[in-house]
Amino acid sequence: MITRRCTQRQFLMQPDRETNNAFIYCLAVAAERHRIRVLFTAAMSNHHHTGIEDPEGNYPAFIEHFHKLFAKCQNGPPRSLGEFLVMSRPASCAFLPPTTSSTR
Repeated sequence: MITRRCTQRQFLMQPDRETNNAFIYCLAVAAERHRIRVLFTAAMSNHHHTGIEDPEGNYPAFIEHFHKLFAKCQNGPPRSLGEFLVMSRPASCAFLPPTTSSTR
């Protein structure tokens, strides 16, 4: 699961048609290019959570491509120029399948 927030926790991802379409489009383009399976996504006003499956280990390239593409969409006119997403690495965690253990 990936979590990334906007710079200074500002509400830069306003829930309008243009922002929603840009978010979904950028996510789909990056996922297709890097062969990532998107399980779910939830975009809020200042951050997003996205669950992915990455069988080929393309997570670093995917997340870089997705966030750069989305930031470029959001920084274009009439939006403000400058930092859109927090420059630090996105928060991510892995969910591993349960292991089978034999009990005696």
